[in-house]
Amino acid sequence: MAAEKQILLVDDEASVRSVWQRYLDRWGYGYDVAKCGREGLELARSVRYQIVLTDLAMPDLNGQELLRTLKQEQPELAIIVVTGHGTVEVAVEIMKAGAYDFIAKPINFVHAELVLKNCLEQQRAQRETRRLQRIAADLEALNDLKEKFIAITNHELRTPVGVICNVAELLEREVNGSGELRLLVEMLGRSSAQLAEIVAQMHELSRAKSDRLQLQISRFHLAALCQDVVAEYWLVLQKRRLHLTWSIPDELSIRADRVKLKKVLRELLQNAIKFTADEGSIAIEAKREGEHRLRLTVTDTGVGIPKENLDRIFELFYEVGDSLHHHSSAADFLGGGMGVGLSIVNDIVAAHQGTVEVASTVGKGSAFTVTLPVDDGAGAGANS
Repeated sequence: MAAEKQILLVDDEASVRSVWQRYLDRWGYGYDVAKCGREGLELARSVRYQIVLTDLAMPDLNGQELLRTLKQEQPELAIIVVTGHGTVEVAVEIMKAGAYDFIAKPINFVHAELVLKNCLEQQRAQRETRRLQRIAADLEALNDLKEKFIAITNHELRTPVGVICNVAELLEREVNGSGELRLLVEMLGRSSAQLAEIVAQMHELSRAKSDRLQLQISRFHLAALCQDVVAEYWLVLQKRRLHLTWSIPDELSIRADRVKLKKVLRELLQNAIKFTADEGSIAIEAKREGEHRLRLTVTDTGVGIPKENLDRIFELFYEVGDSLHHHSSAADFLGGGMGVGLSIVNDIVAAHQGTVEVASTVGKGSAFTVTLPVDDGAGAGANS
């Protein structure tokens, strides 16, 4: 297979062209040859070369004129000038005109090979940089479009979903008995609650991604917060026969955004419920770590997370399992979701200047640990 034509050699002396051709063949470069400057100009206009290797002194169109013309027409083309006038003044003039480099006569072909190799390598790096810049620009545009979609969808869905939830609640109050109608109404209630949770997540996500995640700081007891969250999932825990324990000192308090920290604990507990099989165990623990940090850990005996997925679980819309195999329920084992819960957790914790870490073993379970800064009085009693 013929080598790609990377180089155009322009020289009016047949003997010089012959020597260059032997070396270019030896180095494995594809090339064309022009016998004068004007022929070289026409070839460079018809074929996209990476390098033009041109003599400086030619009768019809000299190397300097060829250089200026081609750099105007093809700014990215690398031009290397070969000259027998290797003075500093000539070199400066050539480089100012846009040459990549110059090679002095008599030619040292070891040096010439190095110049060509470096030039082609630099061009490859520049092409790769441009490719990555295009990809980055496309990803940024896609990300902007995604965030606009989330914001618009969130805005348009909140009102109708709220109406559906209210109607479902009214129907549950009105329908008595245990017949088919009652089952349908209960199904409507569960589905509307799941839809409301999704819209709520989208709302939190929209706020976080638009840098409007503002914190309302107050002091509260973590034990009371934990009790509130556990109460929301008590029926699910009973139904799934999941054994839940928590260890949080009654006097342990923190200054933080209570609503958002409750969201963090809710997401972590819900995540543990989803991925822990029936009759498994879940534990919540909070304690001081030194004088200025607090650790909140949610541990489960669930399915665990493969090591190769650990770095991605906090990414937006990322789920470890195949969502097609999940139940669309927050209560069922392996219940699927949008893959935004842990991303929101990460955003909220980051807004508090804290960190989230996860340790997991496939088949044995996971432990999510939130570490938050606390002030000097965080261990004292306060109103919850």
